[in-house]
Amino acid sequence: MEKTSDCLAVGLSPAIQRTLIFNEFREGEVNRSERYYTDASGKCINVCRVLTQGGMDAFCLTIAGRENREEFESLCRGDSLEFSTVETSGRVRICTTIVDLKTQNCTELVVNEPEAVNSREEQAFSRAFEERLKKGYRAVIISGSKFEGFSHKIIPYMVKKAKEQPCLVLADYRGEDLKNSFISDTIRPDIIKINKEEFFQTFPAYEDLESGIIEVSSQFNCAFIISRGSESTIGADKGKIFHVDSKIIQAVNPIGCGDAMTAGITQGLLEGLPLKEAVEKGRDYATRNALSIHPGWIRAEK
Repeated sequence: MEKTSDCLAVGLSPAIQRTLIFNEFREGEVNRSERYYTDASGKCINVCRVLTQGGMDAFCLTIAGRENREEFESLCRGDSLEFSTVETSGRVRICTTIVDLKTQNCTELVVNEPEAVNSREEQAFSRAFEERLKKGYRAVIISGSKFEGFSHKIIPYMVKKAKEQPCLVLADYRGEDLKNSFISDTIRPDIIKINKEEFFQTFPAYEDLESGIIEVSSQFNCAFIISRGSESTIGADKGKIFHVDSKIIQAVNPIGCGDAMTAGITQGLLEGLPLKEAVEKGRDYATRNALSIHPGWIRAEK
């Protein structure tokens, strides 16, 4: 089996991101933007773009609604991404970021399209995923929620297929999809990177974060990395806990910071770094992303 890429980033909820810049944004009034940007986005796209900008050989597999698939793919090509999409009905969702330069506030508006994916489209995506895995990858990153219509089986199925290769599997999703991904002691994500809120949404029985991730990482024989914004990131690797300090900056646009961290962790691990040092690399990528106006972006601006 010939390896064509280091990393395969997979996601079921891509987006076209509109970032609107205002000198001052006033609620309840007409606001005229100073400028705006349009980017391909969604967690898997952001992860793939950061890995690519970081020098890794990365590929993204996702879906795209036929109504604006061409625009979405054109944006991906404009960022020199290696990718493929499985066509679905409806549209790629549009997400809007409002940046207020006066207050330095950033507001994210997410509108999910009403159309649901059907079973034939899920089957087509499953086949595309299986074919893509045959190319050979060192790591598979599964990021984000899934669009309406996808079954509860699709994400655990991808985890199982990736671990059978075998690949390093990183998960950035929550809830029942994450719980159902712990199939066995070996068929499960190796690294789970979610934020504090997502951890408690998934494991509501825990009241304390540190004791919670110590227990679940030991129970599921894996590592949990919990980002907490400006607070330190907390990790637990099979029950052993560690902290990684955050870098305090004035963020330009925080959208995509979690995805940049996921990408940095993946790259660090593939480069042979210990887990804590890989998380530090992820922290550094997230910091660089926060200083960019574009989501999932760590290099000099366009």
